[in-house]
Amino acid sequence: MARFLDALGRFCVRRRRTVFELWFALMLGAGVLGLTHGGMFVQQSSLPGTETQQAIDTLAQDFPSQTGPTATVVFAQTSEASPADWRVALTIGQSIENIGRLDRVAFVQNPYASGMGGLKDDKAVVVQLNFKGTMSELTAADLDRLREAVEPARMTGLDVKFGGIAAMLLNQPKTGPQEGAGLFLAMLVLLLAFGSVLAAGVPIVVSLCGLAVAYSLIHFSASLFQVAPTAPEVAAMLGIGAGIDYALFIVTRYRQQLAEGDDTETAVGRAMAHSGHAVVFAGGTVVFAICGLFLSGVAFIGRIGLATAVAVAIMVAASLTLLPAVLGALGPRIDRYRLPRVRPDRSSARWTAWGRHVDRHAWPYAIVATLVLLALAVPTLSLRFGVMADSMSSRKMEARQAYDIVAREFGAGHYSPFVVVAKAPGPERTVRRKAPVVKGPEGLGGLTGPPAEPAAPAAPAVKGAPDLSKKPDKQATLIAQELKQRISEVPGVVSVGEPVVIGTTATLLVIPRDAPHEQSTTELVHRLRDTAIPAVRDAHPGATVYLGGENPAIIDLADTVGSRMKTVVIAVVGVALLLLVVAFRSIIVPVKAALMNLLSIGASFGVVTAVFQWGWGVHLLGVDQAIPIMSFVPLFMFALIFGLSMDYEVFLLSRIKEEYERSGDPHESVVIGIGATARLITSAALIMIFVFAGFVPQPDPTVKMMALGLAVAVAVDATIVRLVLVPALMSLLGHANWWWPGRGRPVPPPPPSPAPIAEQLELEPIP
Repeated sequence: MARFLDALGRFCVRRRRTVFELWFALMLGAGVLGLTHGGMFVQQSSLPGTETQQAIDTLAQDFPSQTGPTATVVFAQTSEASPADWRVALTIGQSIENIGRLDRVAFVQNPYASGMGGLKDDKAVVVQLNFKGTMSELTAADLDRLREAVEPARMTGLDVKFGGIAAMLLNQPKTGPQEGAGLFLAMLVLLLAFGSVLAAGVPIVVSLCGLAVAYSLIHFSASLFQVAPTAPEVAAMLGIGAGIDYALFIVTRYRQQLAEGDDTETAVGRAMAHSGHAVVFAGGTVVFAICGLFLSGVAFIGRIGLATAVAVAIMVAASLTLLPAVLGALGPRIDRYRLPRVRPDRSSARWTAWGRHVDRHAWPYAIVATLVLLALAVPTLSLRFGVMADSMSSRKMEARQAYDIVAREFGAGHYSPFVVVAKAPGPERTVRRKAPVVKGPEGLGGLTGPPAEPAAPAAPAVKGAPDLSKKPDKQATLIAQELKQRISEVPGVVSVGEPVVIGTTATLLVIPRDAPHEQSTTELVHRLRDTAIPAVRDAHPGATVYLGGENPAIIDLADTVGSRMKTVVIAVVGVALLLLVVAFRSIIVPVKAALMNLLSIGASFGVVTAVFQWGWGVHLLGVDQAIPIMSFVPLFMFALIFGLSMDYEVFLLSRIKEEYERSGDPHESVVIGIGATARLITSAALIMIFVFAGFVPQPDPTVKMMALGLAVAVAVDATIVRLVLVPALMSLLGHANWWWPGRGRPVPPPPPSPAPIAEQLELEPIP
């Protein structure tokens, strides 16, 4: 591998013009593809194997128009207009009719029509609509038409808010000044690490080139698959940080080789052979760890992982091809524009002294560091998986504003009601209308007599209304009435709507008492599914009853993720162990690295739980209330943090192993390894922390949780773990760190022979 990377680096230096042209063509092609054929970022529209999906499949038989993605439209009063004014109410009705005429809308509620659902009072009107097809089929043009449809109400002065899927689609991921601030702080770290403006700018430029390709490809893939809105933000968050870190290590080694007298091509080749080798294994570990998210059993989680893995892989490719070409173009000029009074080389002696200090006091440092990590991880014991809901979004988001209006005027549970779908056994019956029968001559009088009065035109069928030709089944009606009575008695249920029975299918709308993200709402869903609904279903053999809706769907997602967490952890840890065994030919080192990473992950989980779930300082992050940890956030954090932690482990251990094989001294190799890599690891960690922290101001709570968790994990891993716990444990284990079956200890080089001392001859006087 080292020989191949050396040759690759030299080739990129010699053919740097070709490399620049290829990367320019790649960025241009990917950018055009993303801009012209990019899709919408959406959440997953199906959850195979869950009760919610079974409810949707059952509902599709007799209520097909109500199975598509839902959205909420809220018409709220302002100082200029109020729904209590009949003239304003007319514009609301006109807006609802406009929504119903849209091609993409299958069904929309209308509180001004009897039996058409919806909510209204003197201050607000709320309707829910169902789109046709799946979320991935929606386009920006469809959503623009939805906004145009409500213009009559908005023109009167009403405040119109969109919630649910529409608000999410209308608020696609956007970059802002906070990400730029993260890059600016990363640039400052690079300036202090290199002491040169030109050297500091190289990793930033290379990473941005890789990110441009990665983001464009992710945007294009959204037109082929359902890609969640979180995917590009997570990919950018990790991609920028990893790309800068990888370039930092290679550029540092390149400058060292130049200082030793190598020419440009030789310096790039040797930097690639040593640091590039570590980049390949570190990046590979991150990619494999993130791809382990496919084992979660939820497609959109796996796709977010794949998008992030693609971003990291592109960063590795940029570090191994574009970066050597840039270094070849700059040559020894990379150290130009030095900062005055900045001498980064002086820090190596201080870190070497620190490594020797830890080596002498290994036991105390190992015990204290372990206790600190365990203390940080204590809040993890109370970690509670929550659900994604508009009720826990930032107040700046339109979906949260829509929820607040509904909760204030009608109650928190009205925003996201449950749907109970019951299916009675037996064939469906269709209402058959008898054709008129002509009997005798008197029956023909109507054909020759005066024309009868024209019949009144039939009322137009409501778009998306159920097929009324299917006669309500008696057993389905009985099941629906029993469900209504039983569910209305369950604590936490505000009301149950009148059943709608079409053929053998019945539906009921259940209004919970509390907000969608509250633990009591999750417990209510499980109580209905475990107790109330089975009691009715079991009394009617052959009947099927399911509880669905937006909130139960998210709860099903949380349950699915929680049940697969152990599988993902085992797979990710197993693959990482295998890669480390291949990289270092050791048994103890990979096992120790895995345990250290698990401690870092536990500490980050604890901090995230204390901040968001316990509410410690949560207002400082722009969140107005304590909220549960979203179900898939710990899963993502585990895969990402485990991969990132392996980055620093690989860079540190590569240098320690190199020195151990040279000297055969397990203690001095750790000291020298710390002195040689500590400055790089701390610089890389600071870059990661600033990049991740730049995403904390994002309004999406999911992004906030992941950004804070990743920043804390990197900070803990690069300080307590890599600079204290790892050197202390390696000093305690000694030669056992590098034990491998059939391999002996390295032989230290012979000490240099003393210089010959010239003999002094004394001349005796001749008698």
